[in-house]
Amino acid sequence: MQQIIRFPPPVIALALVGLGLSLSPLTPAFLYFQISSLGFILIAVGIATSASALFQFRLVGTTFVPTGNPTALAKEGPYCWTRNPMYLGVLTALAGFAFLVGSLSMFIAPLGFFFAIDRHFIPYEETKLAGQFAENYLDYLRRVPRWL
Repeated sequence: MQQIIRFPPPVIALALVGLGLSLSPLTPAFLYFQISSLGFILIAVGIATSASALFQFRLVGTTFVPTGNPTALAKEGPYCWTRNPMYLGVLTALAGFAFLVGSLSMFIAPLGFFFAIDRHFIPYEETKLAGQFAENYLDYLRRVPRWL
């Protein structure tokens, strides 16, 4: 399988945050107390989701690096309700940050991250996992959604 991943997801997320922040002075603001409160909540939920997914990877003794070679299939904890809780956590935190900053341009970050991950990273990882874990992974694919 050809390696197609050039930049790791955290680098993509940070680059998109930088782009959103740089465009922020050019876009309308919508900062209200209620929306910034939602931002804090989403950031906390996103961090907790990603951290619990990372913890689950540690429990089963496999890598969390997208280009690494997995040694086990994580199917417990947050992996019971989404196949990609780390990505979902980052996406949720990015959405929270957009609400916290209160600028429409900040929504470039969660939207761009979603499309990069959903169209580029996840298909690569799914192909790799299907090849390595065969029917066990295909059964997991049928039972648990990609996102929610």
